Amino acid sequence: MAEPPYQRRPASSSPGRQPWESPSRGGSAGGRGNGAPRGRGAPSGARRARPTGGGSGGDYGAAPGAGRPARGARPPRPAGAGRGDGYGPRGAEGTALREPAPGGRGRPPRPGGGRSGDPGRPRYPNGGDGGDPSGGRKPRRSGPQRLLLTVGGLLIVFCLTAAALAGYALVKLESIDRVNDLDTASAAPGEPENFLVVAVDTREGQSSVNTDTMMVVRVDPASDRVALTSFPRDLMVTIADTNEIGMLNSAYNRPEGGEQNLINTLRQNFDIEINHFVEVNFDSFREVVDAVGGIPIYIPYAIRDRQSGLYQYDVGCRVLDGEQGLAFARARHFEILTADGWETDGSADLGRVQRQQIFIQLALTKALGQVKSSPWKLPDLVNIGVANVRLDANLPVGDLLDLARHFEDFDADSLEAYALPVKEYPPDPNRVLLDEAAAEQYLNVFRGLAQGEVRPGLIDVSVLNGTDGQNPTLAGDVSGALKQIGFNLEAPEDADELYDHSVIFHAPGEVAYAQRLARHITAPVELREDPDLEPAHVRLVAGTDFTTVHEDPAPVESVTTAAPADAPGTTAATTGATTATTVPPPTTSTTEPTGFQVGIPPEGETC
Repeated sequence: MAEPPYQRRPASSSPGRQPWESPSRGGSAGGRGNGAPRGRGAPSGARRARPTGGGSGGDYGAAPGAGRPARGARPPRPAGAGRGDGYGPRGAEGTALREPAPGGRGRPPRPGGGRSGDPGRPRYPNGGDGGDPSGGRKPRRSGPQRLLLTVGGLLIVFCLTAAALAGYALVKLESIDRVNDLDTASAAPGEPENFLVVAVDTREGQSSVNTDTMMVVRVDPASDRVALTSFPRDLMVTIADTNEIGMLNSAYNRPEGGEQNLINTLRQNFDIEINHFVEVNFDSFREVVDAVGGIPIYIPYAIRDRQSGLYQYDVGCRVLDGEQGLAFARARHFEILTADGWETDGSADLGRVQRQQIFIQLALTKALGQVKSSPWKLPDLVNIGVANVRLDANLPVGDLLDLARHFEDFDADSLEAYALPVKEYPPDPNRVLLDEAAAEQYLNVFRGLAQGEVRPGLIDVSVLNGTDGQNPTLAGDVSGALKQIGFNLEAPEDADELYDHSVIFHAPGEVAYAQRLARHITAPVELREDPDLEPAHVRLVAGTDFTTVHEDPAPVESVTTAAPADAPGTTAATTGATTATTVPPPTTSTTEPTGFQVGIPPEGETC
């Protein structure tokens, strides 16, 4: 898309009559109104009057020999003559007896006036049976009765429509392309599941498969909780199949097997299990946005990205169509217009990730609202999805529909979005590394762990033998056991003094690190703060009361700590014991914004 010139647009003129419209368009008091030609007589197709003596030939017509009156005049009906409407002469009460007039096309009268199968049953005025002097006409339904019947009919139509749409969706979903032979973790019915969502870009002339968007969505039916996090494409990690450092999105760029390689890379670097895989083509993004009529977003300043084709110069609430919505989601060279000219967003991919999460939330709100208010639009969205989505073969269509039904009333505003904190990658300032300590609480959401918990792989441990020679191999044995669990171990050493109780020393503010280690030790341990320790480093002094190390961590609430003791030797031993509690979870469901934020209107405004 070529960049349009930036200029202030004049306010839209109020709607009115277009220049080419005539003032009398639509008819006037003295006009023809319907455009019929004047002076042409009766319109084409009008019936001509029959000659005198001709019968009508219609249902229950006039008697033979009755002449047709002149147009516009109705002659008096002779006694005994039919009404011409299929009913006979009027009775005493002014009602018609249901008898076809002679010469009409109706059936001859039955003996006794009875109905078919009941020849002896007489006919009475108003269709009565003689028992009701007021006549037997069926009473008219009341207003509430008619309303009830109308609502019931609408409900039936709605249920039939819903069933038809569900059946349509089921048939179409069965035709979704599948990715076979993926090694994914299985979850019990009703348990939380992680969906790896990858958006691929198949632009014309591009032979390789490229992905700029890698998200993990955790769905928990029990708590109705849906959480999302995005992994930057420029994030430097250890690629699973090569064991070399590279950009995360390169794990997916394989002639075949890229799906499994990306799953393995996420599992290896972030300890996140993937239950299901979803690949979405960027083309569907554009089509979905157009199908729901565009996505309204708030633009606080003129924005553009000349590489993605994003050009939005008008500020305020704007509706992005599919083309501009896709350009917004792809924008990595984002610019805003300031008083000094165009300014580039230095956060690059990180800012794109957060803007993308905002746009997804807005699009989800619009799509869910449209499906609820206009369910007949569901087939359009299903068709778009089927044509542009691939799923793992381990996800049955029935489970997918059950999940959709469970979250049919999901409020997109309750979607939890987490942007992972990163830091600069020293060899290349254009690449980033995950800030593991800061990101741990957010990644724990997708591991099913308490947000304050710390993984063993992030903790450096040094083990000292505090038995004063009573158990000379204790430090080495404990170090080996902890290494098997996943802790990072330094060379074992001997403590300077005898320790009757085992103690874990931790850096200031990092009691969670010491607590994680304590959960693998059978005997109670004392937790102490040591201001001289480096972050993410703990020191275990195994005392004479030390017993064993177990692989599976004990529950946080079951961890007991020994009473503080006056341990000799080190200055750190005199520091008071800390309380064994977990780090509180974040107070908000999103991290602090990075870069230029666009999309969410300011407080007090809505789009």
